[in-house]
Order: sequence, then C-alpha cells, then structure tokens
Amino acid sequence: MDTHRPAHEETDQLQYEQYAPRRRPAPKPIAEQKPTVRRAEPLTPRSAGSAELTRPTLPPTQPLRAVWPFASPPRAPLVSRGRPTPLPRYWLPLLGIALSCAVTLCAALCLGWQLLSNALARNSSAAQAATPTLTLATPPPTTPPELQIQPWNGVERFTILLLGLDKRPNERGTAFRTDTMILISLDPAARSIGVLSIPRDLYVEIPRDAAFGQHYGFQRVNTAYLLGERLREGYGPRLAMQTVQYNLGIRVHDYIVFDFQAFIAVIDAIGGIEIDVPRPIVDHAYPDMYTNGYDPLYIPAGRQWMDGELALKYARSRHDSSDFDRARRQQQVIAAIRERILRFEMLPQLLLRASNLWAALSAHVRSGLRLEQWIQLALYAKDVPSENIRYGVLDERYAQPIVWNGMSVLVPNRAAIGSLLVQVFGANYNQ
Repeated sequence: MDTHRPAHEETDQLQYEQYAPRRRPAPKPIAEQKPTVRRAEPLTPRSAGSAELTRPTLPPTQPLRAVWPFASPPRAPLVSRGRPTPLPRYWLPLLGIALSCAVTLCAALCLGWQLLSNALARNSSAAQAATPTLTLATPPPTTPPELQIQPWNGVERFTILLLGLDKRPNERGTAFRTDTMILISLDPAARSIGVLSIPRDLYVEIPRDAAFGQHYGFQRVNTAYLLGERLREGYGPRLAMQTVQYNLGIRVHDYIVFDFQAFIAVIDAIGGIEIDVPRPIVDHAYPDMYTNGYDPLYIPAGRQWMDGELALKYARSRHDSSDFDRARRQQQVIAAIRERILRFEMLPQLLLRASNLWAALSAHVRSGLRLEQWIQLALYAKDVPSENIRYGVLDERYAQPIVWNGMSVLVPNRAAIGSLLVQVFGANYNQ
C-alpha cells in the first residue's frame, strides 16, 4: 500500500486536526479509581487550639424574603471584631451646622406664616367692609307714599278698614292689638261691595311710617295698630292702614275702630240678629270679658236668635276651630246686621236716632268719617243687591302656616293673593 499522499491531502488532514472538536478521554471505571487519601497527623495539644482545626461558626439562619429583581443583593452584616471604629473628628462641627440651619429654616417658616395670616385677615376685613350684608328674611326698608284720607265723592271706589280691638270693658287706654281686621270696599261703578277678612297672625312687613320715620320690620299684622298707638295716641289706625295698603296693594281710604262694648251696643240697638249656625259651638275655655277666668260657651246648630253679648261670643270663639272659621262667623254677623235692618226697614228710624247713637258710641268708636259720611255710606249699602256683595277670607289657600322664632304665623302667598283680591273686589281693586 502506497503511503505517499498528495500535498493537498496532508493539508486537509492538518486543518481537520486543528479545527475538529477534541474529545475527552473516557473516564476510568469506578473500580479502578482510587481516592487520594492523606494520612492525618496525630492530634497534639498544641495543634488542638490552632485556627486550622477550629470549626467555623455559621451565622443564624435568616427567613427568606422577596427581593425586587433589580435590587442589589443584600450585604452581609458587618461583624465588628475588637474595639468599635471611632467616628471622624469633624462630625461635631457638621452636626452643629445642620442644627443651626434647621432652626433658622423653622424660624423663617413661622415668620412667613404669621405675615401671610395677617395679610389674609386684612384682605378679609376689607372685603367684608366693601361687600354689603344681605338679609334674606328682611328686605331693605321702604317708605310708602304719604297716606291721604279724603272724603268719599260717591263715584270712585271707597275702601274702609274695620279694626276690632281686644279691649275689655274695665281696661283703659288705646294701645291694644286688633282682634279683627276686615276690609270693606264699595265700588259705585260696578254697584258692588267686597268684604275681605285678614287673619291677625298674617306675617307681613310693617313699613316705615312717614310721620316718625320708624321701621318695624316683619311682624304680625295685628301689631301695626298697637305700635302706632305707642308712638302717639291716634296714630295706630293710620299705621294699620299703611300696613294693609303696602302688603295687599289696595288703597285704603278710611278706618273704623271699635271695641267689645260698641259691638254689643250696635246689635242691641237693632233688637238682635238671627244667624244660621252651621255646627254646634263648644268652647269650654272661652275667656271671660270681665275677669281672667273662663266663660264656657255652647251654641247649638241651626237658626239662633242672638243679642249683642251672644253675637260677640259667636264672633270671637276660636278654641273649637281656627281663625279662618272665626273670620267666616264674623262675616255672618255683618250680613245678619244688614239683613235685619233691611228686612224690618229700620234704616229711617236709625237715621232719626243717628245723633244719639253717635254720642253714645263716641267713647267706644273712632273713625275718620263724619256723621253725614256714615249716613251716605249706609244709604249706598242699602241699594246694593245681595248677590253683588262678595265675601272672602285670606285663609290657608293664600297663606302658609309656619313656626318662626317660636311664633305660629302665616306667611302670605303673594302670587295667589292677587286672584283673591280680584274675586272679592273686582279687577280694578287697586285703582
């Protein structure tokens, strides 16, 4: 066999041997492997204390904990051997400088906060001084035009305010609250009469009066007469007229103020009245007119004949019902007086006795009308047909009962009162 190879085959063999992967020699069988064992030297007392034979002390096992994948591995705790390493000498000056900076910063912050608080307080005071205070419950005071009382010319509308005082026969003076307030408006153009009862608990604004410049704010309507009389005797009716005119928007021309004795005397002068009582009146707490006790009242239902004293009780009782029912009973009394005079044709006799009646009632009746004006109004009312006399009560449909500052009052619904005034007085009630 020819052992001579070409040159290129030798070169290929060399390259193969150079780049071919080298194989590890096969391991020896386990039986042929012999571990290398070094014979241990005998243990002597000197070698027993050497560091090479001392078993190292392992650190206590720490519990496993989750480590953020990008966090650096925990460092082994430093084991201090021997004396602790002393702190550098310059740490005390650095600590003093840091404390000084902290104290200075705190002082600056406190001073800045105080200056800012003072500036805000000054701005708040200036804003309060510049901004007007708004009171929702009480609108700004207004001064109504001067009320002019003029005699009736018999052609234009004429409105009278009836004021019944809560005054006992043994009481003196004129400053009392009005127990009854009734508007009576005569319209010659429509040949009609309107009668409107105003509840005494109606919560309205008593306007600033033109004579004294006093402003009273919101109060019950029955206090207007009392406040006016306290200012000056005889001024109460004018302030009451201004209050009604200001809140209802109807012009009031004159007034009639009367007490209990005048009411009784008028009914007794015509011989009593007859009233159809719709339901029994039971009032065990009816106040006695002469003492501070009670005068129990019972009036059965049906047509009843009443003298002046019983008619007053019928018109005043309210413990068995409401003020609205009492207002309707008072209107019943007014209608019964007119019916009594017309049915028995008592007007001529009353006109003959007018001077004596006027003198007898002068201590219990006050009015801006003269005797001849009373006669003129009575003659006009006689000729008005009964179907042209309209009655109305400003009741719960036109006022909302509420409790304000511990008082039970009625807040007027002004959007609804206008329709009531048109219904009672006509479309031209404010002319």
